[in-house]
Amino acid sequence: MVISIINEKGGSGKTTLAVNLAAYLAEDGDNVLLIDADPQRSTGVFCDIRSQLGLKSLFSNVSTTSVSLVYEIKRMRNSFDTIVIDTGGRDNKEMRKAMLTSNVIIIPTVPSQYDVSVLDRMLDLSAQAKELNKELLTLVLVNRVSPNPFLTTELKGLKEYINEAKSEKNLKDVILLESVIYERQVYKKAVINGNSLNEFCKKNDKALTDFQAFYDEFIKIANKNLRR
Repeated sequence: MVISIINEKGGSGKTTLAVNLAAYLAEDGDNVLLIDADPQRSTGVFCDIRSQLGLKSLFSNVSTTSVSLVYEIKRMRNSFDTIVIDTGGRDNKEMRKAMLTSNVIIIPTVPSQYDVSVLDRMLDLSAQAKELNKELLTLVLVNRVSPNPFLTTELKGLKEYINEAKSEKNLKDVILLESVIYERQVYKKAVINGNSLNEFCKKNDKALTDFQAFYDEFIKIANKNLRR
């Protein structure tokens, strides 16, 4: 299975999502490759920290962009159970190539007006990719949500907007995930320590339960919709 995390807007939490999803899949028994297709090489920072601290690698990690991305995916997909691709924060060739060679794309989006405008475009791009990649599964994840209870209307409004956009654009194959990931400081602390959430968090930490809910929902949908 090839999974691409995409959004042309920076700050949507793509890298944090990619690293932790790769870690969860690896801890669940998959042989995982995380491809960093972002010139900033943010996932490599996590792997470097982990190496410097003498921690065992959770997954394999390579950095590649431009024309080599598709080649790397084709070359590696039979050697790994899962490939996770962290794309850059802009619409470029790497992002579009990743969409065309993936089984799943996950679009993380933040409840803000700026992000909503970009999301509309990302849904259009996913529909275009679907025309060429017939088996493509598109998931939308509401990410980096403020845990402030007074801001719940923003979350509700975003979900309503996404469902309306799906209907207007006739995007029947786009799935809005029920699970939501909230903004938590523990994500940054875990990276500084070179840890996955499972390694860093206590059993009942909210960040861990948030991500576990997302992961469980993702696996359920993938198993139902993809030919594994």
